[in-house]
Amino acid sequence: MRVVLQPVHVVGQAWHVFPQDNAQLLVATDPPTAAENIRTMLAPLQARLADDVEFREPIVLLESADRERVIAAASAVDGVLVSMSGGVDPELWDLPCPIIAYSGERTPMMGLYVLPHSERGKHPHLTYCLDAEEVLSCVRSIRLRKVKERLNGSRMLILGEYACFERLPDPETVRRQFGVEFVHVSSADFVKQVDAVGEARARAVARQWTTGALGGGEPSADEVYNGARIHVALEDLMRRERAHAVSVGCLEVMYTQQRAPFCFVLATLRDVGLPAGCESDAGATLTMLLLEYLAERPAYMGNLVLADPKQNLVSISHGCSPTRMLGRDQPAKPYRLVHSHSAPPFSRDLTGGSGVTSYVDYGDRGQVVTLARLSHELDALFAARGEIVDCRDTICDRTTLTVRVADARDYVHKTMGNHQVLIYGDFVDDLAGLCDVLGLACVRA
Repeated sequence: MRVVLQPVHVVGQAWHVFPQDNAQLLVATDPPTAAENIRTMLAPLQARLADDVEFREPIVLLESADRERVIAAASAVDGVLVSMSGGVDPELWDLPCPIIAYSGERTPMMGLYVLPHSERGKHPHLTYCLDAEEVLSCVRSIRLRKVKERLNGSRMLILGEYACFERLPDPETVRRQFGVEFVHVSSADFVKQVDAVGEARARAVARQWTTGALGGGEPSADEVYNGARIHVALEDLMRRERAHAVSVGCLEVMYTQQRAPFCFVLATLRDVGLPAGCESDAGATLTMLLLEYLAERPAYMGNLVLADPKQNLVSISHGCSPTRMLGRDQPAKPYRLVHSHSAPPFSRDLTGGSGVTSYVDYGDRGQVVTLARLSHELDALFAARGEIVDCRDTICDRTTLTVRVADARDYVHKTMGNHQVLIYGDFVDDLAGLCDVLGLACVRA
């Protein structure tokens, strides 16, 4: 999640002093020169924060009338970045959002002139930063608060009975701890909605799936069409219920409602920013929601099928493979439509299987990943970093991803359940910070 900052270039009519790296002083006595020096001072900082921050067009605070523009802008951003090179209107510190004050890299002279310790203590939402590292720390704190705010009021659709092989979090605790509300829909009611999906819409989705897939797919045209009907019904249901995530009782739908596996549906939802967990595991789905809000990219979840303490490898195996693991601003990874082998008649080779799932090659060897899992009591979150070493197509869960971790034995004894949730990138420190914001213990491996 990127943070939106409004730069405010305080120019005014005062002298402006810009300490240099060599302890020399650069003085500007006219506003145009001061404005240009401020832009020069902030350029390296903005470049450093480009991956984490969306910067709005700077507001040059020259006269008192410009203050109204700053006040209006502050209500539409996550924070304000104020340059510190000369005098500052004290009313600027009363803006209703986090304020980051900065006087140049490792040059505190003007910052301490304008914001002595006593003045900083009067404004808890104001932080004076000595260098880019401190600014980045402020940005991360703002981002974590945004995650908490976004969680509060989110809705998770629970499709089917609230039961799972995993121990599930108490819905009231979820609402109280995170502000996330559960909305329940029975599998029988959902299947009625699937049956009511218009053929034209389902055919259009099926064509999109097959056109975008690699060749050599296993599902028949009818299997792809039936999966597309489930996709249309589930996406419509989520939009109608204003749901931000869904925990799907896929085994219940398959076994009690006689539907073929539809893992690919959940993968496509994750790709568009709607975390979709399978096997009724609301705890794993809630973990995906946390990661989606934090990193704004889809997650992969699966069974922990191997832990090798000699090589420190863990393998995670499942279907539901999203293609946008590198980020939604990056090209989608190629996928192949394949059968699932998680419904009878079971088989141990590629001649069997049914329904529609996908295989996505996550064999980006060396790619750093974050693995996470909330405890069912919602009092702790497990987090570990790893590195991809292998990915292969397997039976019955078609994607098996192998990751090297620091200590596989420690990993197994600390993780919070069988289903592991994985995203690309290193977000372990961010998760630790988020745990502080949410009142959770962070358990690292």
